[in-house]
Amino acid sequence: MYCTKERLKELIKKQYLIIDGATGTELQNKEIKKESWIINGNNIEGCNEILNITAPNIMKEIHIDYLNANANIIKTNSFGAIPWVLSEYNIADKTYELAKAAALIANEAREEYLKNPNSKGDLNRDIFIAGSLGPGVKLPSLGQITFDEMYEGYTEAAKGLIDAGADIILLETSQDVLQLKSAVLAVNDAAKKLNKEIPIMVSVTIEKEGTMLLGTDIETAYTILSNLDIFSIGMNCGTGPDMAMRHIKKLSQISSLPISIHSNAGLPENRGGKAYYSMTAEEFADINSSFFNLEGLAFIGGCCGTTPIHIKALSDKAKGIKPKKTALEKPMPYIASLFNTVSIKQKPAPLMIGERSNATGSKIFRELMIADDMDGMLDIGIKQVKAGSHAIDVNAAWAGRDETEDITKIISAYVKQISLPLVIDAIKPNVIEAALKVYGGKSIINSANMEQGEEKFDAICSLAKRYGASIMLLTIDEKSMALTCEDKLRMAERMYNRAVNVHKILPHDIIFDPLTFTLASGDENSFSAGIETLNAIKELSKKYPESSISLGVSNISFGLKEEARKIMNSVFLYEAVNYGLTAAIVNVAQILPISKIDEKEIKLAKELIYNKNN
Repeated sequence: MYCTKERLKELIKKQYLIIDGATGTELQNKEIKKESWIINGNNIEGCNEILNITAPNIMKEIHIDYLNANANIIKTNSFGAIPWVLSEYNIADKTYELAKAAALIANEAREEYLKNPNSKGDLNRDIFIAGSLGPGVKLPSLGQITFDEMYEGYTEAAKGLIDAGADIILLETSQDVLQLKSAVLAVNDAAKKLNKEIPIMVSVTIEKEGTMLLGTDIETAYTILSNLDIFSIGMNCGTGPDMAMRHIKKLSQISSLPISIHSNAGLPENRGGKAYYSMTAEEFADINSSFFNLEGLAFIGGCCGTTPIHIKALSDKAKGIKPKKTALEKPMPYIASLFNTVSIKQKPAPLMIGERSNATGSKIFRELMIADDMDGMLDIGIKQVKAGSHAIDVNAAWAGRDETEDITKIISAYVKQISLPLVIDAIKPNVIEAALKVYGGKSIINSANMEQGEEKFDAICSLAKRYGASIMLLTIDEKSMALTCEDKLRMAERMYNRAVNVHKILPHDIIFDPLTFTLASGDENSFSAGIETLNAIKELSKKYPESSISLGVSNISFGLKEEARKIMNSVFLYEAVNYGLTAAIVNVAQILPISKIDEKEIKLAKELIYNKNN
């Protein structure tokens, strides 16, 4: 069975694949009859996708023009074939029909081109149909449309494109990474149901200011999207190739995925009320040729204002040049908000995860949540940012309340105003998934364990893999919470093997939490809690060097007075980092530098931690 994904991998080792140019500006140059814009008695001029059923030959001509220019990938006229765009013309019910027609036209164009003895270009080259899907004008991260509504719409469009023979799905001109998450899941699910393997190319739009519309830069977009099941990542629209260079160069330094660029023919000028692009084909090809020096670049072409002449000039420039390998073989251990990328493995360690936005652990936060005081809850989050946290743990679990409603409200507010990545602190799969559907960043799920056996553990791991999140694994099984180093290691190994081998979660996205317990319970069994945890950290860091290790540090000091807790937590964190701890859930404002603690207090804390009085 022919596999497009494998063929693409093979080809991009040897040659650049040329993406065709603009559709919209090409259509503006065609003579389109007025009746071609009429559907159900209504004039819907501006909805280019309707031409797929009212004037299919026009789009076929455009495809053939680009094929004559030696394009390897032709994009279907389906950019706006999604319900929330078509609903503006009262034809949302035609999503499947228009998407399918778009792919059928592209396939017919390919067949006619290959059979025509007068066709120009290399007739022996590989030609792929890319089903183009845009974002529309509604952004899920701003609450303008729900994740599920987008998912359903993209599913319908993807079915039409795949049913009609699209080889690739191209999600382009994207402005919101949450929109892309929804689209990627929809396309992959649709393909799976149709028993097809369809590679997904993702392309974001970076504006002149240097970010996507919501403020996401290219590095952050890559961090979030590279954990999803996509084939390539890149840029289109927004700028010309000259202004795109710095972003593509940055992407080339961090990407383990093939990279694409199909930019505009410069920035548009307003001439007679229409967008005009002044960059000539020669200029366009010359500037784009500088991308050939970058690692990982595999796909190159045009967007707004580019014509078959531009694409022919570009294909001529690319001929005979071998692409360079990607800079990295796999993604790095990073998490991200919409605005920032943060390494899980901080230098110096640890990753400091703020613990105050927690209804279970913080009375103040809980009362604000119950009072529906979002300003107050945001203030707690912002204070943790200012205190030096690297990420913020969010927990909304409280008896008698709807945890799903609470956590989605909080995260929806935090995602717009908190610059740090969020840790989704929940143990119910439905709550975790609801939170992931409103969070565009790359999060950590806190947490999964084996307390209820493999079924629930599997459910949470599946969510981490599906939505591209990292995951904390707590050393708890069906019998107990692990107290000894031996038990902690045994449970960690069981969870790691299942997460990696069954769910295909990458090792660097696994964060072990070997648990620690209070030293102040008075129970002799807890006196060694500190040293058992430290020993487990040491062994885990040796055995799983790609993974990370975290602790809820304040657990060690439950039952002590406030000042004693500060000292104990600070000393224990210091010791744990020396043993290999890479992340810590703490009240950052309450952690003291070891140099600021009296030596006698440090000695006393260590005696308790290492159980030296026993």
